[in-house]
Amino acid sequence: MEVKAVFTGLLRHYAGTREDTFELPEGAVVADLLREAGRRYGARFPAGVWDAQTESFGNIVITGRKGGGVIDGSEALQPGDAVMIIAKLAGG
Repeated sequence: MEVKAVFTGLLRHYAGTREDTFELPEGAVVADLLREAGRRYGARFPAGVWDAQTESFGNIVITGRKGGGVIDGSEALQPGDAVMIIAKLAGG
């Protein structure tokens, strides 16, 4: 099934694209999409954003379904979903 990863803010800047389409197997979850997005774009992100050894994003990334709220990595994906990958903001 095809699903989209939509990069926002600085993640879009580092990825060099606003969105990309991924082909995932039926039954895939958000964590599967994040892993594939990280494999494709992780080398472009600053240290701490993507860990190539564990194939996971750091705790600075949250996800949300386009037009919906925050979702976690275990959320099932549906064909045509667009999942926003969002960097948490820090203040000081």
